[in-house]
Amino acid sequence: MQRSPERVLDEYLVLTAQAGSRVALDELARRWTPKLLRHAQHLLGSADQAGDAVQETWLAVARGIRRLEDPARFPGWVFAIATRKCADTIRGSARLRSFREEAKNDPTNEETPRGADDVLDMRRALARLSRDQAVVMAMFYGADLSVEEIAAALAIPAGTVKSRLHNARETLKANWERNDDERSR
Repeated sequence: MQRSPERVLDEYLVLTAQAGSRVALDELARRWTPKLLRHAQHLLGSADQAGDAVQETWLAVARGIRRLEDPARFPGWVFAIATRKCADTIRGSARLRSFREEAKNDPTNEETPRGADDVLDMRRALARLSRDQAVVMAMFYGADLSVEEIAAALAIPAGTVKSRLHNARETLKANWERNDDERSR
């Protein structure tokens, strides 16, 4: 298989960065940041959040580049890191929305005393989801990403995304119904 000069240069830069060259790492960042920003902005829908996620990506790359065994795998490796950082951002945004919603429905808030039990029940139900289920739920509902976009971001088949969404919905439904039954007693 013929490799492009750009891929060969990237592999050389990875090897040099693994040997401790900050200049090589800076050059990798210069070459790859625009691609990662486009990817992150597509996932997050926000240039500011994308910039933060890419910055976190480069911090992770700097800490972990020595563990990358095959320099030819750098593109997939760096995109996987960026995708995980975007997922972290989405989870953080979902938590912030949840906290805002909880504050709005706080029983101590005189305007909306009802609904606080529902918020607490939903938080408990969400906490029972697996990490994988919580990530796809946050990406699907929190970031309005399609199944295909989530599959690409997480490097998993679209069928796996659908399965995780289905199982998460079933888990939430079962927990919600259980909490409804407990409240009606």
